[in-house]
Amino acid sequence: MCLDISFRIDISEDSLFDYLPHLKIDPQIDLKFESNSHIQAHARPQTRIIYMDAENTPYMTLMRWGVMSKFMLKNAVNFFKYGNNMYNARSENIFDPKSTWFKIKQNRCLIVTEGIYEHRKIIGWKNKVPYFIRLRSKKTMLIPALYNFLDITPDDIAAIKAGGDKKFLEAINKIINIETGELLGTYAMITVAANEKMQNIHNDGDNKHRMPLFMQPEMAVKWLNPDLTDDEMKNLLAYQIPSEDLDETPVFTIRSQNPRPDGLLKHETYNWPNLPPLGNDTPLEPQSALF
Repeated sequence: MCLDISFRIDISEDSLFDYLPHLKIDPQIDLKFESNSHIQAHARPQTRIIYMDAENTPYMTLMRWGVMSKFMLKNAVNFFKYGNNMYNARSENIFDPKSTWFKIKQNRCLIVTEGIYEHRKIIGWKNKVPYFIRLRSKKTMLIPALYNFLDITPDDIAAIKAGGDKKFLEAINKIINIETGELLGTYAMITVAANEKMQNIHNDGDNKHRMPLFMQPEMAVKWLNPDLTDDEMKNLLAYQIPSEDLDETPVFTIRSQNPRPDGLLKHETYNWPNLPPLGNDTPLEPQSALF
């Protein structure tokens, strides 16, 4: 499961207008947030999303990571039971009529990011090694996703308030302004079976051997086509990017508030002692208990 992404516009070598010349941008977006080199899904952050507006024009705005569905608002138990399963959408489930994704499969959008992080298990090491993954071309990543806007009534908001669960209210208030009823869209990143390189990195856990639906941006923009047929959509979902099109960089621990010992940003290279090459998960020498 991919839960970590990066925004570093100063290292991009292209422009969104290269792929979407008619792109409109929400004037309320504060572009300064894009210099954040690590954002984690569990915080339900706002990130840059491009979708087709009512006039079928590509529009960039902010949405929260983690799709919200109406059944999750029933109570705190439902929200916390299902919420952690809504950050990523498995491509195999999108055309399953029983899935949440099937109901919103026409709500297609693109996540705008410079790269994602994935963790690799090394035999005998206490902690996994994170890698920063981006396109080798250094082009902007446009990762296909699905979005949703909730249909919320005043009665729904009243019921949420009446529940009185502080953690539930805090989480919900990121998507719905409890006082005004204003909504923010939510989205889920689409994941697929990993290619060889990503299998060697994402090699552990319940969702091992998965990766986001990586594409070159020229191809990814097809995901926004409002006239996309089911067959065309399935062809895009079946795409697997070649391993050689991805660049992988080992980085220091990212899920920590502590600064790196070398003072660099989270997406920058960190030279782990005795880190074996991809495809061999046995350390070059025994590692201390520190790691």
